[in-house]
Amino acid sequence: MRSPLFVFDLMDTLIQDPFHLALKELLPREHWEDFKNGREKQAFLDFEMGRIEEEDFFRRFYLDSHKDKGLPHPKDLKEKMFSKITPITETLEIVKSLRSKGFSVILASNYSIWYKEVMKFPEIGELLHSLDALYFSCEMGVRKPAQEYFQWIETDFPGKDYVFIDDNPTNVEVAGYMNWNAFKFNPKKPGELKEFLTEQYPNCL
Repeated sequence: MRSPLFVFDLMDTLIQDPFHLALKELLPREHWEDFKNGREKQAFLDFEMGRIEEEDFFRRFYLDSHKDKGLPHPKDLKEKMFSKITPITETLEIVKSLRSKGFSVILASNYSIWYKEVMKFPEIGELLHSLDALYFSCEMGVRKPAQEYFQWIETDFPGKDYVFIDDNPTNVEVAGYMNWNAFKFNPKKPGELKEFLTEQYPNCL
């Protein structure tokens, strides 16, 4: 029987995504549509895959058509984002329990170099440093749900029963396609994860 490797996402799985929290504080709801339509989406993807530096990301953050619409400057967004981090306590406790029982746990996150800002917060930083490995898209040059992302983990941890926990349905679907035991995490119902793990892996918690 293969031993399990528990693979956790970061944003909206271990912590609340600080981007959305910061945006709500900096931008009135009536301007959210302008913000959504005004971003250069490829810049975001390039930054998460480590293809561009932060200054390039800031410069390309908005389309030219939206640069003078009074939208928040990306530097202000970053500052607000990392003024605090809100853990999802239920998931953190599950990770701690898995580690205390000797199970292998890794992080698999689509995130930019800004992950280093997250790591500065002791509660989440200490937990992540305790894991067996950390995978960030900015250091891999590839993002979930690309199969290459999952294959990278399989190469580093061969022959495991891969247990994947992520809030993004497309990521979960592709992981399932690759025969990973994939669970779609709902940050509004974090207790469902404990039920899933207890049913699938009795005595793991």
